[in-house]
Amino acid sequence: MYILYLITLFAFIASLIAAVYYFRKYNKLRNRLSGISIDGKQELMKPYNLLIQELEEKQQQLKQQNLQHHLLVKAINLKLWKWDLKRKEIIWEGNLEKGEQGTVVVDVDEHLSHVLPEYRKRIYEAIDGLEKGCSKLIDEEFLYQNADNTLSWRNIYGAVYEYDEDGKPAILIGGTQIIDERKKLESDLRKAKDKAEEANRLKTAFLANMSHEIRTPLNAIVGFSSILADTEDIAEKKEFCNLINHNNALLLKIVDDILDISKIEAGYIDLHPTWFCLSDLIMESATEYRMKAAGRLDIRIHKPRQGYMAELDTKRVKQILNNFLSNALKHTQEGYIDITYGVTEQGIEIKVTDTGCGIPQDKLPVIFERFEKVDSFKQGVGLGLPICKSIAECMGGSIGLTSEAGVGTTVWVTLPCSTAPTPKLYKEKLIDNFYS
Repeated sequence: MYILYLITLFAFIASLIAAVYYFRKYNKLRNRLSGISIDGKQELMKPYNLLIQELEEKQQQLKQQNLQHHLLVKAINLKLWKWDLKRKEIIWEGNLEKGEQGTVVVDVDEHLSHVLPEYRKRIYEAIDGLEKGCSKLIDEEFLYQNADNTLSWRNIYGAVYEYDEDGKPAILIGGTQIIDERKKLESDLRKAKDKAEEANRLKTAFLANMSHEIRTPLNAIVGFSSILADTEDIAEKKEFCNLINHNNALLLKIVDDILDISKIEAGYIDLHPTWFCLSDLIMESATEYRMKAAGRLDIRIHKPRQGYMAELDTKRVKQILNNFLSNALKHTQEGYIDITYGVTEQGIEIKVTDTGCGIPQDKLPVIFERFEKVDSFKQGVGLGLPICKSIAECMGGSIGLTSEAGVGTTVWVTLPCSTAPTPKLYKEKLIDNFYS
């Protein structure tokens, strides 16, 4: 009991001594701090506060940059990767095809086996250039075969991230982007550029040809008009008047074609549908061109069993038919020209077949292009068929052509419209020798 008491006493004394020691130490520290003014304390805290403020600003900038980086990568559909050249692995941040998140590890050789050989070679050459120090970046476009065997365009960007102990590239970082839309836009732009250049070339050729096409009938009109004033012979006067009228018609046709194509390009083509007898219209044009043929070839009409009325712009329908007949007459020296017409489920169809020189195969793809001519020595500016095509499309129809050089040509047009059988009081009176 006595020993326990002594132990308790010594413990109390020890704790008392310790308390006195820490009390004196605290007073010394307090006395030191009490000697520093409030302004001095604030001065000592300034570097620390500035450091904290700068650190917060850097953290805010880093947060903003990370957000911008994330939005940019998502906006351009860029999938990031890390390429381990030693282990031959690519670590993807998500699935490029499916747009899935997460980490995907793929074998390099297996992945590149889906790249078309000519592009795969270029990627390996780019990596070889990095290893040899010839370049610092990879930027290659390539065609990739997807799992469903479709092809997609991709763009790979990359740079060296780590080097090994020998100073050779060990790890690349970068991204891959699917660029199908961009490649399509580039292709469309190239086609548009080529088409614009071709149109410019054709217009230049057209203007050069136009001077000849206009000057020829004008010279004939001026020349024969002068001669006409000096001659007294009735037969000569009649011949010169016919020549003047013929060249007037040629000149008027050229002007009409130019005005028509200008209206079509400006979108100002007007259509005025009315009911008309299809057989009457065919016969009128056939009669006109039969007179122009002057007996050198036969123009035949193949009529349907039933006569029909159609609701279309009569002027435009006749313009298309006359262009067909004009071309057929121009390129047919002997034989015949057949006109076939009838009613379809959607409207009417008119077809003109000739036994002329035909059209070379290389000209068929561009036969409906403006300013294109099958024979540059033939009169005309190359606007007839393009105008027919534009009018037919404006009316909701279609136009087509088949031809064989040395055999002949068939050109047709279908026009959707309302049709009805010809009334008994409106039966067409047709000339028998126009039909076969």
